[in-house]
Amino acid sequence: MKISFRKSLAAAAVAFLGLAALQPGTAASAAPARPAAAQARAVPAFDLRADCPKLPDGAEAARWECLVMVVGGGSMKLGGLTQQITQPIKIVAQTGPPAGGGPNELKQIRMDADPMKVPGGVLALLGVPAPGLEDVPGFKVEIEPHYAGGFAFALPTAKVDMRVRIINLLLGRSCYIGTEAQPIRFTMIADMSTIRVISPGDPADPMGNPFVIGATAADRTFTVPRATCGAFGWPIDWAAGLPSPSGRNEATFETYIAVASYQGGTAALRDPRTLKVG
Repeated sequence: MKISFRKSLAAAAVAFLGLAALQPGTAASAAPARPAAAQARAVPAFDLRADCPKLPDGAEAARWECLVMVVGGGSMKLGGLTQQITQPIKIVAQTGPPAGGGPNELKQIRMDADPMKVPGGVLALLGVPAPGLEDVPGFKVEIEPHYAGGFAFALPTAKVDMRVRIINLLLGRSCYIGTEAQPIRFTMIADMSTIRVISPGDPADPMGNPFVIGATAADRTFTVPRATCGAFGWPIDWAAGLPSPSGRNEATFETYIAVASYQGGTAALRDPRTLKVG
């Protein structure tokens, strides 16, 4: 009866308030599926000239570099919620020398990510199949990753702090899992056996045709905080099992990485396997 009561209570809140939540996982699907060949997205095209920030006035181009990392597939399991990565997540990091000289440091960073639709929408929370309703306003749910202030890269490890926005007509623009003060801190470790050269690059056009590698990376150690959605947070927390401690969460990212110097010529091509950021 306790389980039925809690489900009824959450169902009533979702129905009454029009709350959105992500698709809950089950005990039988405790870990997200590995990105199989059938799930893999096409290798992204890289154009660092378009993606990378402009150099500061007077900067020595040979000392400045830009890294673009694209997560093109995989999945995220956040507590009881599992979401396939169906839209690319792009991280752009510019590095350059500090004012007093020395090794390059992170100068600018941004994350670009389009919303990803959650199969089943609102009714997925209730376990009620409703084909066609998941695209109806009020029922439709999407998630959108946002950068939350921390990034470091040195193969085989990439660290990124992220918060995940939950999008629904009635949730407004301020419903997130994670905050900038308490983000989801991913420490993605690449499987070295999956690292491969996607493109050797073109020394004559290193920004337009950079050196690119690909790898599958995973993290099973991160924690997931509560949702910050005002009065709408508790049904999402209940459905998702948030906050979720280390060991109950998992992310698998199919990752592609390109990097180059802002200066042309052979020296402008840079192997990402030798780069360190942060």
